[in-house]
Amino acid sequence: MPDIPSFQKNDRYKASSYRAYNFKLPERYDSCFWMRFCQVSRWDQVIRTELGPDIASLRILDVGCATGRLLSTLAQAGANNLAGVDLAPRILDVARCKLTEQQVKAELRAADAEDNLPWPSESFDVVSLTGVLHHFYRPHDALQEVCRVLRTGGRLLVIDPDFVAPVRQLVNLWLWVVPHQGDCRFYSRRSATRLLEGAGLRSFRSERLGVWSYLIVAVKESARGGRNDAPSESVGTR
Repeated sequence: MPDIPSFQKNDRYKASSYRAYNFKLPERYDSCFWMRFCQVSRWDQVIRTELGPDIASLRILDVGCATGRLLSTLAQAGANNLAGVDLAPRILDVARCKLTEQQVKAELRAADAEDNLPWPSESFDVVSLTGVLHHFYRPHDALQEVCRVLRTGGRLLVIDPDFVAPVRQLVNLWLWVVPHQGDCRFYSRRSATRLLEGAGLRSFRSERLGVWSYLIVAVKESARGGRNDAPSESVGTR
């Protein structure tokens, strides 16, 4: 069995995730069944649309960037200040090769988001978490790190699978017994929104994406505890 690094915050889900994304999946990640089932290519286009025409002016971090799929999509839309982080160094090697072939420049680093994102505070205008939230055993720790590197008034864009309550509960019970490629716990939009708000972010919009996923857009509140000027919309919940 390949060695697992001694992470500062170890747990069996992290070990499962590292084994999957560092050893099993790097070369076939983009073509695996779950990528097609959850329509992940649509997620990329949703993020691209959310960032709008000012994308070139934004410094963007993709947490859990894997093979750099989203970074490539954003670069094609005009983004030119991109960074990505992932737990698994070998999947980042795949990302570097793909992005280099596409002439996409992005700063890629291996790190544990639950422990420390290797950038100074207030570094990014936008942080994305696509298909990543359900991997965190310590979601509050990871979201606090996201909040730290996000500038005041910056946006966090979260997309994650969305299962109806009975299915989600059964899947979560199974994952408590047998972690699957680092999957830890799936959340409803309501529960995910509470997680974001508990880390100092304000969720101002959420919506269902097709059948199997949801989007939550959140903003970092000002350092003085006030609200920023992002539009205030009711958060739809199931």
